[in-house]
Formats: sequence, C-alpha cells, structure tokens
Amino acid sequence: MYIPTDIENFTKLEAWWRTPVASEIILSGDGVGDLLAKLALEGKKAFFVADGALREQPRFEKIFARENIFVFDATASEPRTGDVDELRALIKGGGEEPDTIVGVGGGATMDLAKAAAICLANPEPAQYYQGYGLDMKKGADIWVLPTLSGTGAEITPIAVLRGPEKKLGINNRYAESTVAVIDPQLSAEAPAFNRFFTMMDCYFHHYEIMTSKTSSPEAIADAKEGLALSRELLSRDLSEFSVENAIISAMASLLGGSSSISGRVGAAHAISYGLSNSAPRLPHSVAVAISMSALEEIYPDGYVDTRRFLEINRLDMPRAADYGIGEKDIEKMTRTALGMEKLWQSCFGEGWQETATPEYIENIYEKIIKE
Repeated sequence: MYIPTDIENFTKLEAWWRTPVASEIILSGDGVGDLLAKLALEGKKAFFVADGALREQPRFEKIFARENIFVFDATASEPRTGDVDELRALIKGGGEEPDTIVGVGGGATMDLAKAAAICLANPEPAQYYQGYGLDMKKGADIWVLPTLSGTGAEITPIAVLRGPEKKLGINNRYAESTVAVIDPQLSAEAPAFNRFFTMMDCYFHHYEIMTSKTSSPEAIADAKEGLALSRELLSRDLSEFSVENAIISAMASLLGGSSSISGRVGAAHAISYGLSNSAPRLPHSVAVAISMSALEEIYPDGYVDTRRFLEINRLDMPRAADYGIGEKDIEKMTRTALGMEKLWQSCFGEGWQETATPEYIENIYEKIIKE
C-alpha cells in the first residue's frame, strides 16, 4: 500500500479500502475551509456539534463563530442517550430545523452528531433506538470533520451511546455520514495521550475484526491492512505530532470504519462496555486497553502488542481503579457485558453462551480489578 508522507500527495490518494462506503470522503489539506465552502456551495442549513476542547485552537475559530452550534464536553463522558434527547429538543426548539448536522471532533462528538441527526426524525427517546435492525426514518444529513484519527466513526453507520441500562450503538444505515472531510493535520494540537489511545482503539478494532468468526471477507481484508498500519504506527514514539504519522493514522482510521461496516469486534469491546458504564469519565479507547490486558487467553497477540505499545510510548498500563472501578461494580459490569451478544458471537461463534457465562465474565473483571 502506498503511504504518502505529505498532505499534497495524501489528497491525491485513490480509495484504499475494499468495503463499499456510502459516505462521500473528501481528503483535504484545509479541512475547516473545505467543509465550510462545501456547505455554502450546496446551500445547507447546518447545525454544528463541536468538541469544546477545540474552542481555543485558532484553526477552528470559524466553526465556533457559527450561531447554530452545540459545544460538547467530550472529556466529561461519552455521549449518553439523554444528551441526544436534550440536543434534539434544543435543535427543534431553535426555529427552522437544519437539514444537516455537522460533527466536529473525535469519535464521541461525531457519534453525538450522528445520533442527534437520525433522532430528529424519530420521536422516541434515544435509548429506544439502541440496537440493531430497528425501523427508523432518515433524519438530517450527517457531515463530519474528525479531529482525531482512529475511531473510524467518520464513516460507520453506528452512533455509540451510553444509555440507562447499557452502552450500545444506534446501528442503522441512516446514522452513516453523508460527507466526511478528512484532514490529518487537525490532530496537531491534540494531547499526545489522546492521539496514542485513539490509535490504540484503531488497532483493537482491526485486531478483533480480523479474528472475528462473523466478519465478511472484505472486512477482514480491510482490517488486515489497517492492522499493519496501526501496528507500524504504534511501534513508534508518538509523543510528538508529525504529518507523516497523522496521515498513517487517517488511513488506518478509514480502514477501521470500512471494516466495521461488515465486520464486528469481539470480547475486548464487550468487556470495555461494562467498564465504561461504571465510569463515565473512562475514555472508550482506554477501557478497551484495560480489557485487552486481561484477555491474554483469547487474544495472545493483542495482549502482547498492547503492553509493547505502551512501553514504547513510556506509558503505564491504565488500571480500572484509576477510574473508581472496584468489586462493587462487577455485578453491573457483568450484566452489561453479557448483553453484548453479537460481540461474544463474533469472538466465539455459535454456541458462545457455553463459554461466555456469567462466571467467566466475572472472572475477567476480577482479574482487571486486581491488576
């Protein structure tokens, strides 16, 4: 695979993914400018959902100058179903309804924008739409400008949400972005911690999809190339930003998104959802890293790689206790993880219930807590 080292050649790339993607993908050297110009050219009535951490960065000044904008604190929590309900009410109460919702930020912010867009046309509380194969109407168009690379959320038909009972996505084709503007330079001022763990999330997606028993051949092919890219990148010291590394991240992230369309993650993500539901401030990517640290038996290569990547980047293995998770949470986390039936099927295949028993999952959480 050809990997450009500069933005000019990045913008000239042809599609490097195999899985058909519905989103219009624009490779850009001026993400904010290209996004706003295209919105104006197409006469879109846009409402913006932007990560508040970007407010002080000059390159996003024109985004935050918009009147129709909701600023999301992605550090406080992953998007919750209640956040979607509140945002939908805000938009509907603001006069003329927008035809486009634009998500500007990392995976959490993009997921909130995607969920709000589809829920504009679906009246029930957002928690009723967590799941697969539900009959939903198309809402507003969804445009995204990712400012971190790795989650793949820029092109997936999934908006992951924390609900009252579970962490589960709105999995629906109408949650897929219409337009995704990809500018690798937008992560330049992101903290090194965020850039590293977001790329770790990318690695976990590829690794689990590749080992899945339910992923399509196209998804596995995309995941294989994405795994090679993310493994190469995470084997470097990522403490300093570089355009070359950012380009690799963006390419790996798009493969993570394409492979997720017909592929599925597995046990590490199932376990991570239990952790996330017990600790609102626990970033998703960190939760999956904690999970992988206890899954050597299932994912031996992933276990070794996780510890190696952390060592290369001079980072300690994150601990559940750092986020207030302890014995008191095991029962709740086990219920949440058991509810991820499709992920356990992805990991173990048909008859997964014989392996992923409540006792089996409790033992994993006990191991995590003792780490």
